[in-house]
Amino acid sequence: MYWHWYIIIILASYLVGSLSFGAFLARIKGVDIFSAGSGSSGATNVKRTLGGNAGSLVFVLDFLKGYVPSLVVAKNFPEENYLNIRLAVLGLVGVLIGHSFSIFHRFRGGKGIASTMGGLLAIMPNTLVVGIFLWLVIFHATRIVSIASLCFAASTILTSYLFSYPNDCIAYAVIINVIIFWQHRTNIVRLLNGTEYKFTKKS
Repeated sequence: MYWHWYIIIILASYLVGSLSFGAFLARIKGVDIFSAGSGSSGATNVKRTLGGNAGSLVFVLDFLKGYVPSLVVAKNFPEENYLNIRLAVLGLVGVLIGHSFSIFHRFRGGKGIASTMGGLLAIMPNTLVVGIFLWLVIFHATRIVSIASLCFAASTILTSYLFSYPNDCIAYAVIINVIIFWQHRTNIVRLLNGTEYKFTKKS
């Protein structure tokens, strides 16, 4: 009955997700973000390449890219058998796929943490709070963004279940883990080799 909305939302959200704010900002500054640092267009690589202000701006924009589509869905679809949740989840998956594999940048993109956080705020805020707390603790202890991000992602599956979110939300947590771990595959290799980049503490 609603299959046409499934298709419309997944395609529209994929196109929204494919808008790479990191790549756009870097291009303005004359930098090809996909050839700099880790080759990611996400906030961490932008911060490493262009500075803290640029990285923070990209994080906020990518966060909103995950958050806003769910609001659009929630305002236009009634809560009927979790239909609005299901469509919001579908939209968020589309955004994350577009963000990570942008059609405008030869299917390259960011690693999805900021957009995932925005999506979680919209549909699983309790899971987001726990995940951010875990991210902060691990990053403070290790100064390694990738390991903090991977632990954040992994925690969403457990907490989405513990907080009794609908099955669609738990499925979303599983999907984002697949995408995020895939996007961090080179980081995982460096972590295993002990060569992963660390943010040094400012004196």
